[in-house]
Order: sequence, then structure tokens, then C-alpha cells
Amino acid sequence: MSRIPPIENMPFPLPEDGGMGAGTASMSALFRTMAHRPELARQSMQVLETAMRTGTVDSRLKELLAIRVSQVNHCHY
Repeated sequence: MSRIPPIENMPFPLPEDGGMGAGTASMSALFRTMAHRPELARQSMQVLETAMRTGTVDSRLKELLAIRVSQVNHCHY
């Protein structure tokens, strides 16, 4: 449990296509906690969207990499 409680009634912003992948839902607690600082949450979401949607590496491979990094670090993803 985090020391800073997530804001439960915050509408979680989703991109136009309805989401960025399976990892987005599990990250909602992170962004709900960041909601205490809305500008930080907005900018962090933009960085995540840019990292996962642009570039030459397929977004599915990026998602698999994120899952594997979480496994290696014994982190729930």
C-alpha cells in the first residue's frame, strides 16, 4: 500500500483509441496517485504515450519488454 492514497474518483484519461495496451489499466493507481499533482500526471501520461507509440520498435514488443523488466525486478505489472 502506498503512503500517498490514490484519488479514487479521478477520471483516468485514455487516449483516443481507448488505451495503450494491457499495462495501462495496471498503471491507473500510479496516475491516480499522481492526480494530487495534475500537471505532473498529465506530463507523465504524455511521456508514456510518446515512448509507447512512436519510434521504430513495435508497440507490442515494447509492452513485452515492460512486462519482462517488471518480472526481473520482482515488480507487479
